Amino acid sequence: MFDKHSPLKPKDQTNLNCTVGELFIEILARLGLDLVVTAPGSRSTPITLAAANNKKVKSISILDERSAAFHALGAAKSTGKPVLLVCTSGTAAANFFPAVIEAKMSSIPLIVVTCDRPFELRDRSAEQTIDQVHLFGHYVLGFHDLGLPEATRSYADYLRQTTVHAFSQSFGILRGPVQINMPFRDPMYHSQIEINYADRSETLNRFATVVGKLSDCSQARLSVDPLLLEKLVSHREGLIIVGNAQDLSQDDSAIVALSQISQNLAWPIVVDVLNPLRNHQAKFQHLICNYDLFLRSDFNSNRLQPKAVLQVGGLPTSKHFRQWLKEAQAVHFLLGKGFDNSDPLNACSIPFSGTLDQLSEQLSPCQADKEWLYAWSDTESKAETWLNSWLEGCDPSFEGCIAYALSKSLTQSSQVCLANSMPVRYAELFWQKNDTQTGMFCNRGANGIDGTLSTALGIAESGKPTVLLTGDLAFLHDSNALLNSAIHNLDLTILLVNNQGGGIFEHLAIASDPNFERYFATPQTVDYASLCAALSVHYQKLNSLQDLDKALKSIVGEGIRVFEIITDRKKDAETLRTIHDAYRQHA
Repeated sequence: MFDKHSPLKPKDQTNLNCTVGELFIEILARLGLDLVVTAPGSRSTPITLAAANNKKVKSISILDERSAAFHALGAAKSTGKPVLLVCTSGTAAANFFPAVIEAKMSSIPLIVVTCDRPFELRDRSAEQTIDQVHLFGHYVLGFHDLGLPEATRSYADYLRQTTVHAFSQSFGILRGPVQINMPFRDPMYHSQIEINYADRSETLNRFATVVGKLSDCSQARLSVDPLLLEKLVSHREGLIIVGNAQDLSQDDSAIVALSQISQNLAWPIVVDVLNPLRNHQAKFQHLICNYDLFLRSDFNSNRLQPKAVLQVGGLPTSKHFRQWLKEAQAVHFLLGKGFDNSDPLNACSIPFSGTLDQLSEQLSPCQADKEWLYAWSDTESKAETWLNSWLEGCDPSFEGCIAYALSKSLTQSSQVCLANSMPVRYAELFWQKNDTQTGMFCNRGANGIDGTLSTALGIAESGKPTVLLTGDLAFLHDSNALLNSAIHNLDLTILLVNNQGGGIFEHLAIASDPNFERYFATPQTVDYASLCAALSVHYQKLNSLQDLDKALKSIVGEGIRVFEIITDRKKDAETLRTIHDAYRQHA
């Protein structure tokens, strides 16, 4: 096949395109890729058919490119492995952009293939043709504009090595999306195509050979600087802060390492809900979750200020906590695998290159400041007792109660996806410690509500029971993700909090403006029962805490289900203020 140099006839062109597509998919499969997400289109036919016919990979097709991209993102989040995302030429690729941005900002490995027209059709008003070169700018870790397929050995070698390199870029020490722009000449498919399968099999075996399965290779280990380590351990009144570190949901060894680091440093560990540590309670002696509540007390705020902070991942969601941390003026050690700036406070911070397991290995037990540890643990225990007393038996008409109830009713080793805006904030405030080993996921790279449902469906691709906690606007913004619900054999329970608009804006000063409802809250009058019926999705309205508890205890093996819970965003905002005021008086 790869020995010809003469101009190709239509059948030969189709055969070449199909062979290149099959070679590309086979290389990725041998590297460890096991999921391909495609959107329908003509120019991507060689890749789509190759994926559909390769038994080493699972291939799914999703109508809308934006939904397809977030589905792939969710699947990669859940497994930690690269997912191949494929579309045709033109604006189809532009619809990938929001998910690509999120993948870059959240370090999620994606191989993004944007199929393209040949060079002779570019920049001359040819139909369905846009400039796809470097389409995603600096939001990808790498870009490769492949040449047109050729029937030569040199092209096959070039394709193989470019594919291997793109995969390693996406799945290296720093992870993220990589774009491969892949042009093809017509015809994409010929009804009378004659394929020599013996020759095709020999071609794949010869040119798809890769050195190893990269997904099984040990990741490169970074060296922790001994001088920085010495500075770190010189502090006694320190805090470990773990915010947006969702990759811990696939890494049990890193969770164990964090436990050992906290024990050796003798520092409390403050954990947002945007990582799974709250669901591994038994592994930690000084786990702090109610910081947003108890740091609103002046007494606690003043006496608990740290001298040093070890930050893993991003900072917690709470604005109040961030402001308190900024005022503390502690020295910040930013642990990471690269040198991305993860300090939005512009504090006195030091990039600290290394991995959790390596830091754990190099860190010897330090002398504990028992008064410091007791102050944090005692404050946490009292705040937790007070909050549980307030929330126990609360009605789900208060949105915060839903996150509280969910954290107490989780299925072992399940997964939770949180929508942005109020769901993630209420979860940060009210999520209770447990030992379910539940994975936690949220699109907090860019904090958008777009692609919420699609991301949750992608997360559920892992086969684990998955729960999405979402508001009504995030649900509606991506409701077309349910168009493919019939073909998805997934376990996804959707807790739809319907508060008739954007509840997060109720907590801002703009809520008093006369234009607030129309331009900010934007309430939508949708009958969710009818919407779900039209999409053949199970629907049920929950009216009580008992209904919610029953729904949460039956999430395994039930497919895709929507449970609507009605709340009042104005009352919710007032209730939250009441809780904060009551605690300040109590403390």
